[in-house]
Amino acid sequence: MGLFGKKNVKFSGWMGDLSEEQEDRLQEFKDIIQDENLTEDPRYDDHYLLRFLRARKFNIKKTLEMFKKFLEWRVENRADDAIWIDSCPSINKVKEFYEFAYHGVDREGRPFSIDKPCSFDIDEILEVSNRDELYAFYVKEYETTLHIRMPAASAAAGKKIEQTFNLISIKGFTMKKLRQKTRNFIKLAVNIGQDNYPEIMGKMLIVDSPLIFRGAWALISPFIDEKTRTKISILGGKYQKKLFEHVDPENVPSDLGGECTCSEDGGCYFSHKGPWNEYPADQFGEAAKEKLLEQKDKEEVKISSFHQRSQCDSEVGAGVPPLENNKEVSVNMINFDMEDNNPKEKTDDDHPSEQSMAPIKNKNKKKRASIFCCGKKKYESDDD
Repeated sequence: MGLFGKKNVKFSGWMGDLSEEQEDRLQEFKDIIQDENLTEDPRYDDHYLLRFLRARKFNIKKTLEMFKKFLEWRVENRADDAIWIDSCPSINKVKEFYEFAYHGVDREGRPFSIDKPCSFDIDEILEVSNRDELYAFYVKEYETTLHIRMPAASAAAGKKIEQTFNLISIKGFTMKKLRQKTRNFIKLAVNIGQDNYPEIMGKMLIVDSPLIFRGAWALISPFIDEKTRTKISILGGKYQKKLFEHVDPENVPSDLGGECTCSEDGGCYFSHKGPWNEYPADQFGEAAKEKLLEQKDKEEVKISSFHQRSQCDSEVGAGVPPLENNKEVSVNMINFDMEDNNPKEKTDDDHPSEQSMAPIKNKNKKKRASIFCCGKKKYESDDD
């Protein structure tokens, strides 16, 4: 029997659908993590580890290399805190140009992501924000999806939800929009997902694509790994029939041909519509929140990486001072400059010392999650 099963019998590599050899590779991976004392964080269960194994086709050496870099990246970028720190105070201004949202779920119960990258000019974005805040925003979105949206979607669906359904509308696309700064922005967003959140996307529709986009796709697609590309379908302007096969029209904004307006919640791109408004965060999201609440009353809170440019004036972030005169902020193993064609490699000196990644146990009363990502409201108490 081969890695993916007997001839004509394919195993997906997901829990409940593993070949004997895939099960052996999973156990081997877990044994190495334990033997090398890489982490004892309970979030890295079989479901989580299998995402990395699938991304590297169950090659232990490549999977281990990827996972080690991921653990280092989490420490360096304070990813455990990303959900609750107000690391992107400009995001509401950004959304005036750039329409992006998670908006309900698809027919399989997966969080439904909508992205309109052609709704903005990169110069407009950089006038109100900067690369560090944009990087922080994407990390926050991934962490929120893993520890708030997916657990809530799982609770609502009555089954484990591990992936998202994504729609990208490129209405208004021109080759002029795909200049170097824009490509660097795409690299930044894509690399965060591919390197640190593999196998999150279940399906993607790219819609409203003109014929000229085929040439642009030749420039964009090399940034995306081969397995991810197989999950992407490119459609023109008459995409609603295909979209509605995956998503109920009531969960699709009216500007995309659906029935939803979220008129009482500031519009679909600000409403945070979905089961995550009804179900609490998982234990890791709650632990991160408790940690921030414990820190908020301290006179000084040491923050690093993409949080350095932010002043958190929300309840969770209160008391975190702005760090001024930080002209260079380390944001990743490769720091993409929006105005530089070449990524700048970081040195070992840029890495902070190792710190514990074990989640903090919840204390006192249970909180109910409310994911206004960079807005004023960070949580609600059950007894408010």
